[in-house]
Amino acid sequence: MAIYHLTASIISRGRGQSVVAAAAYRLGAALRDERYGVTHNYTGKRGVVHSEIMAPPETPAWVRDRETLWNKVEASEMRKDSQLARLLEVGLPVELSGDERVALVRDFVAKKFVATGMIADFCIRGDTNNPHAHILLTLRGVTPTGFGPKERRWNGKSVLLEWRSAWAAQANAHLARAGHAVRIDHRTLEAQQIELTPGRRIGVGLARQRDQTLPSHLTDRIAEQQRIAHENGETILEDPTVALRALTHQRPIFTSRELAQYLRSRTSSAAQFDAVFNAVTQAADFVALEPTAGPQGRFTSRDMIEAETSLTRRAASMMARRDHGVAPDRQSAVASQFGGCSAARIRISGERGRCQGPCGGRRCQGRAAGRVVPGVGRRGVRRRWLGVAPG
Repeated sequence: MAIYHLTASIISRGRGQSVVAAAAYRLGAALRDERYGVTHNYTGKRGVVHSEIMAPPETPAWVRDRETLWNKVEASEMRKDSQLARLLEVGLPVELSGDERVALVRDFVAKKFVATGMIADFCIRGDTNNPHAHILLTLRGVTPTGFGPKERRWNGKSVLLEWRSAWAAQANAHLARAGHAVRIDHRTLEAQQIELTPGRRIGVGLARQRDQTLPSHLTDRIAEQQRIAHENGETILEDPTVALRALTHQRPIFTSRELAQYLRSRTSSAAQFDAVFNAVTQAADFVALEPTAGPQGRFTSRDMIEAETSLTRRAASMMARRDHGVAPDRQSAVASQFGGCSAARIRISGERGRCQGPCGGRRCQGRAAGRVVPGVGRRGVRRRWLGVAPG
């Protein structure tokens, strides 16, 4: 199931990091580090299914050579605590194919980073249950011979918040284009009005979590995640609609397998999972769209059914009303300014209005729209506003 994930960090010399090593590690490549005189060889690291460098069209050719690019970044920084590059990690929707994931990352990188002057070196890892991308970004503008000053406009919390929002919008657009109803949301659970506690990011897979030799900081994370999962399970047992609201926020229609997948990460044991699953599937708000299909069918919530019914009813109502009535006092006020035509029917279409009353078809100025409906100007008016005298 698609989940939202975007983290950003800085590759910093002050923390003993090398951007050449960072690039080699994430790409599973061997790169020569000219500053330190070593070759960072991570060719044994598997899982990278695509890698690519994207840069503004006017940049010199050397930026597309990975080893040259990141060695020039290292050479452009003189301080022992210099910030070298920015690293983004984004989770990719499992619903998309390999080519569709590449297209998504390219689209996001081109619009949010390359368009502002950054150079982006990204790779995609095709893990079955956790496909994700690493995006290394330069911090300086590029010149024909090297790098210019650092771009402070690329820093700041507001910029990061914009990237987070843009990633959700871009991923959702590509999911819709591929025919998937699932959506992701960059907002906190509290902002989404979902009464659950966010899970703790552990950093190791399920198989390794059972390893008794894990360091204490990882075992602490695992214990905390177990506690959170147990609390979430108890919350859902108390009110099963919490899970239905959360799940249908991501996908309006779901299968039994998708429900189980959602609940498994929000319960702490097999016994609690069974109890929560039964509570949700037996809730009054749990709706089977294909009652005869049993567990193999598709499901939704009563809230989603009511929302769809309401939208359908409103759409039908809007289709039946080609025009929008204007209150009699507004009709009189506007008509008095256009030839004293108190019984006029003024239809606004495009940039001009035509008076269809007793004045004989004389053309009225388009600014009548702004007087009939405050805030509607002469340009860009495409809806038709029709004032009809009662009777």
